[in-house]
Amino acid sequence: MTRRFVVLLAVLSLFATACGGGDDEAIEIDDFADDEADSEADSEAESTDDGGTETATSVAPELPAGPPTTRGPAPTVAVEPVSGLGSTTVISGEPAYRGILGQIDPDRMVVAPVALPPDSPAPGISPLTGLPIDPAVADRPAMVVKIDNTDKGRPQEALALADMVFVEQIEGGFTRLAVVFHSNTPAEIGPIRSGRSSDIGILGSFNEPIFVWSGANRVQGAIIRRQNFVDLGAGTRTEFYRADDRPGTYDLMADPAVLWGIADANGDGGTPPAHFEFQNAEVGLPNSAIPVDHADVEYPSVVSSWVWDRTARGWRRSQGGTEHVDAAGNPVLAANVLVAEVEQVWTGSVDVAGTRVYEEQFVGSGQGYAFISGHMIEVTWTKPSIHSVATWTTADGVPVALTPGQTWIELAPIGGLTAG
Repeated sequence: MTRRFVVLLAVLSLFATACGGGDDEAIEIDDFADDEADSEADSEAESTDDGGTETATSVAPELPAGPPTTRGPAPTVAVEPVSGLGSTTVISGEPAYRGILGQIDPDRMVVAPVALPPDSPAPGISPLTGLPIDPAVADRPAMVVKIDNTDKGRPQEALALADMVFVEQIEGGFTRLAVVFHSNTPAEIGPIRSGRSSDIGILGSFNEPIFVWSGANRVQGAIIRRQNFVDLGAGTRTEFYRADDRPGTYDLMADPAVLWGIADANGDGGTPPAHFEFQNAEVGLPNSAIPVDHADVEYPSVVSSWVWDRTARGWRRSQGGTEHVDAAGNPVLAANVLVAEVEQVWTGSVDVAGTRVYEEQFVGSGQGYAFISGHMIEVTWTKPSIHSVATWTTADGVPVALTPGQTWIELAPIGGLTAG
């Protein structure tokens, strides 16, 4: 896939002007079992032959050219690359954990930073979207929610109100969402599902966020709980409920206002730092940006498809051949789509069907792509430590500036992207 993409880049360059938790036994065990059921029951409904959402080919808007100015050189830090890690026994009698994210100190710099992290936003501006934010909620912690992403779990609640959404690969080659809320307070969130050690790479950058999850198997749950976050999952709280209009296992819901209230009453959680640089009147797309109108991210059992909608000025998402909408009927319309190619490592765990549970290593650095305003920019993603905010830089080491608004981040298999 990557090779097809590189060839396509060359063609586009020449013809750019023509392109227009907790109680594991109570919830988590059957959650893992149903994950494998997803792999079997949804294999036909969510095939890799994804038709996507058909829209008219659009011409990318005119935007300022030239990369943003840097704010200074990257900091010099002591780097301790990951090497020589084997397995570790987490719970006696359970399989040893073989992943990386749960074995390294979250402040350990495994690669050197290539750029300064994004600057703190001006008062009244969201650190995650670059849009105005209600001062009454600006200082509260981010809420990271694990949400189902199979046919049985869709449509999900309140995706249109999220600041950021991560797409993670789970067992069977399907995907699950880690949805980040901060600016808005939905009436309901869900369906809430279980965690994986892959979540560690996501949670770390949000400065002690609230984590909302249904739990995990014993080893995965213990590894995740070693991290720095506010555990308001179903294994530790009683405020969750089941939706009558959703199938079992895909019906666990919560009121985020209640969960934020618990964290506030306990004085828990920290304000998330800025995660991106954003465009303004002086800063636009880098010169390396190439006009494109669609992109496909192929996972083993499902394809994420994105189509640029010039009228709506956003990227529309489809999955399994159908447009992705939330429970209110709002289509997913991302201002930006970032793709990070990540390594996968077997964690040592298997689900009830014997399928290996892998960990996506969103730490270190790797190949990436940024889809912004009808353009694609080849980038390098760099996340020096688990606690670091990732930077997305061009070949000259300059961070790309995003369009203010919602950003989706696809943690993708290596070579899984095609675009044009």
